[in-house]
Amino acid sequence: MSMTSPSPLNVSIIGLGAMGSGMARSLLRSPAIASLSAFDLNLSALEYFYNEAGGKAPCKYIDIAKEAKSRLDSYIDKDTDVVVLALLNEDQCESIIFTDGPPHHSSLVTLLKPGAVIVVTSTVSPSWAISANERLQSHEKKLKFVDAPISGGAARAASGELTILPSGDEATLDEIDSIFQAMGKEIHRIQGGVGKGATVKVIHQILAGVHVVVAAEALAMAAKAGLEVQQFYDIVKGAAGNSWMFGDRGRRMMDKEKEVKSALDIMVKDLDIVCKEAKRLGMPVPLSSMALQQFMGGVGIGLGRQDDSNVVQVYEMLGGVSVSGCASAAAKEGDGVGDYWVLPDGTKETIVEVADEDRHNVVISNEYTRVLKVKFPPKDTTWAHRHAEDSLYFFLVEDGLNVINHVKGSDPKCDCMEFGEVRYGTHKTDKPLVHKITNMSEVDMFCIDAEVLKSPPVTCPMPLVAEHHELIKTRDKCRVYKLTLEPGQSVNVSYPFFYLSVVLKGSEIKISLGTEPHAVTWKKCASIGDEEWCSPAVNISIENVGETCYEQFIAEWR
Repeated sequence: MSMTSPSPLNVSIIGLGAMGSGMARSLLRSPAIASLSAFDLNLSALEYFYNEAGGKAPCKYIDIAKEAKSRLDSYIDKDTDVVVLALLNEDQCESIIFTDGPPHHSSLVTLLKPGAVIVVTSTVSPSWAISANERLQSHEKKLKFVDAPISGGAARAASGELTILPSGDEATLDEIDSIFQAMGKEIHRIQGGVGKGATVKVIHQILAGVHVVVAAEALAMAAKAGLEVQQFYDIVKGAAGNSWMFGDRGRRMMDKEKEVKSALDIMVKDLDIVCKEAKRLGMPVPLSSMALQQFMGGVGIGLGRQDDSNVVQVYEMLGGVSVSGCASAAAKEGDGVGDYWVLPDGTKETIVEVADEDRHNVVISNEYTRVLKVKFPPKDTTWAHRHAEDSLYFFLVEDGLNVINHVKGSDPKCDCMEFGEVRYGTHKTDKPLVHKITNMSEVDMFCIDAEVLKSPPVTCPMPLVAEHHELIKTRDKCRVYKLTLEPGQSVNVSYPFFYLSVVLKGSEIKISLGTEPHAVTWKKCASIGDEEWCSPAVNISIENVGETCYEQFIAEWR
């Protein structure tokens, strides 16, 4: 559900860790934010944020060199409408909401105006969320509380593509929906009031934690059995036993150098909440309990602040085996998945399949195509990844895109893509494109990557000739047309082929399928980047009933 706030909001975000800093950058890009301030007790994180964003609308200008940096009242004032908390745990949330005094000096209850909203995105226990809401409601200021746990990792936080699970009073959720739209791609309102969002996240963490531990257990047993661990990993990736966590954490378990993407301590905290909530409910959770003990073993050997994939070291110690380093030991320099690329600075980076690269998200997958939506913030760089299928690329950055393209075997080169530019790349298994992309623009990179896998059973020998359709690209495997409709214009057309639809410029459109009196008609609000795989169809009527120009790519599979 998407609602529009009646007016732009004055927002503050507290917590500038991996998730909070990305969320802050997503909020900075939103027209629904009138002003944004940020606070963190980590002064280096605070200074980095304001040095990068300070003074650029809608970020509030705060001269942190002159302010008392660790005082919350330097960043929160009587105009603040919403405070978003992206903190480690509920103890930190409890302190900053309710407790005056060090380290932050003034609490949110003291500083905020009556009726302001506090949004907690941290993983907290449902019972604490309910208690916090009750205390805020009984306070004279009647502060509003929303628990809105998040999932998706730091890269998706920065690109505004988190999964968010808000729960609370419906009117309050409507009031601040624009904040969720700025930070998230999938917004699932959880019915039942405050605490239900936290409940969903807690139960989700059962799967997350158990999957990480099971991945470590399987890889350690493979090593103990004398298997080539990298080969075993590759086999599971294409088999029924695979999971997203196995693919992501398993690869990191085999790497010696592990960037901390999610600390092991956090998984201990989350699974501890799971076990306590399960006890309160009278629900046995033996797998969660065992997974918690394995992570606790990691804390016991000093791994708490390291990446949670390091839980594999517990199994390595117990089994007398080595999983860490198996990827680099088995890998060779080359162009295959799992091979490494020696970068110009001499470092080695493991090559991943394009769909395993964090910023490439599969949105359509069938025997004819696999479509990936690519979105990431300025100055961010993808992992080294491999394209091995012919692909159409639709570039959707309205002011144009500037990147540095690091292609394996070539020097890095600057490249520019215009809004609506369509490119076709010829990539083969034996001649793949292996590259990294750095976004040098001041806005998010936004691209649709559509792999052309197979010719469908119905094709058309001749190009489409239809009003308002322009043929803009022809290749052996596909043709691309651009449909343009000004407000009030319409077209009647038949598409005698399978095709991929990608919206370039959105508007409200009315679609009718079939002929009267049996036609089926519906309206939809199309947005830039909307994609759909379509079967052949006849007698389609498309009318632009909105107030802006509508443009759509029709990519015909031949």
